[in-house]
Parts: sequence; structure tokens; C-alpha cells
Amino acid sequence: MKPASTDLVNLLATRQFFSTDLYLFTLIGGGQLTYCGGDQDITWNNITWSAGGGTGPYFDRKDNKAKCHWKVGVEVDTLVLDVLPGSALIEGEPFLSAVRQGVFDGAEFTFYRAFMATYGDTAVGTVIRFVDRVAEIDAGRSLATFSVNSHLELLNQNMPRNLYQFGCVNTLYDESCTLNQADFAVNDMVGSGSTASVVQATLSQATGTFDLGVLAYNSGGNNGISRTVKTYIAGTPGSLTLLAPFPVAPATGDTFIVYPGCDKQQSTCQNKFSNLANFRGFPYVPENSTAV
Repeated sequence: MKPASTDLVNLLATRQFFSTDLYLFTLIGGGQLTYCGGDQDITWNNITWSAGGGTGPYFDRKDNKAKCHWKVGVEVDTLVLDVLPGSALIEGEPFLSAVRQGVFDGAEFTFYRAFMATYGDTAVGTVIRFVDRVAEIDAGRSLATFSVNSHLELLNQNMPRNLYQFGCVNTLYDESCTLNQADFAVNDMVGSGSTASVVQATLSQATGTFDLGVLAYNSGGNNGISRTVKTYIAGTPGSLTLLAPFPVAPATGDTFIVYPGCDKQQSTCQNKFSNLANFRGFPYVPENSTAV
């Protein structure tokens, strides 16, 4: 039984109403994306829910799409839906490209159904159909298939929680690592000859300092977008090769922040970050051997 207001129950009893689906994605970091499955934008809860306006994205609910599965007990409830990107942008980046870059990874998802006496009049409220988190996304050339699971999925954890392995089990700058990311931030600007995949800069740090780190622009056409650094080679200028290109090539003089990365090795933790006390790898575990 889904809870509903008295006004909503009365509207449903008339059997004369409009309805549309509302989709809320709460991204890691707190950002929100709000979409509407109707033909026009609507406003509810002081939020404008975008119907695409000819640009997308569009949520496909025909035939067997967007089926919700609720199960009794502790089995994980699931929802699968297809999203046609159209020409929709997220932070200035094409929808499918943003999906592939992990924008929706781990996002909280809430699926509402809005009922209206006249289209756009959301005074009677909505019904929550599904509350869950994004589990997997299969992004093809023309659409993305979202698989979202209820929060019971979080109980599916390996035991013991931490495995004995050569590399550190911490994530750089997390609570267990204890390092403050802001303390390692390096500000610089783009030099001439830079491309969407390779950034030339006047960095003075040693080769390898920013390998597996993160570069984030704070001005220019890529403002607010970040990418993982594949390799850094010191020089005049220094060269940062990215794991994936930015949406547009930066202009000379665009500013950015870059953070060092970690390969989770004991020597890196000790020599690069002076954080050996919080290293949680097991480099002295004996290697696998074969009995002959």
C-alpha cells in the first residue's frame, strides 16, 4: 500500500486525471538531476522537472520497459528502465558521455508518479513508486539501460570486509587514509599546445607525482569538470596525460587544480605522502606457490 494524501485519493476516485512519472537522481556529492516523463515541464516541491523540451533525455516506459519488481522478505527489489539521451547535456557534457564517465555511479534514485486534475497542477502531491540506488548502467550508442536496486543491496558484502592483499585497501584521502585532499592541491594554468587529452603546464613536481590523480578545471569551457590523470612527466613544460579527454580542448590560460594520485604501494605511501602509519596493505604476505 502506497501512502497518499486525502486530496490525491479523492482525485483518483474521479477517474479523470492526468499522470506523469518524475525521476530524481541525487548524485554522489549532492547534485540533483530532475526529469519528467511527460510532454511538458512541471513544477512540484519547488523543483522544475524537465521533460526534455525537444533535447531529452527521454525515459522509455513502453512494453516491458521500466518494470518494478517488489519481493517479500530481504530479496533486493529492482527496477530497469531505458533512457534515450537525445541531445541532453550534464555539466556541459553529452548525456551518454557523462554516463560513461561515472556521473550516475552510486546515485540515489527516486521514482515518483504525479497525478494532476489538469496537467501541471501538482497540488494534490505524488506517490513514491520506488526508492533505490543506481547499480549498473549499460551505455550503448543510442541509449543507456539503468538497473537500479533497493538499498538492501548494500547488505551484499564480502566477509571478511577487508582482504589480505599487497596494495593498500584504503581510498586515497578517505577517513581511513586520513590525508586531507586540499593539503595536496596544486593550482596551475594551461600552457600552449594543450589538447583535450594532454595538458601542458608549468608544474615543478617530480615525474609521476600526479599519476592516477585528478585534474579539475575551475575556469574555461571545462569549468567544473574533472578527469583522472594517467601519467605526469615533469619538464618545461610538464605534461599531464589524461585517462579520458575533456569535452572541449582547453584554452591557454585556463586554470585548474590537480591532485596527486596513489598506486596503493607501501613505498608510495611512505615516500610520497609520509603516511606509512595509515598504510593498510599487506606487502609481506607470501606469494602463491605451487607444490610439485
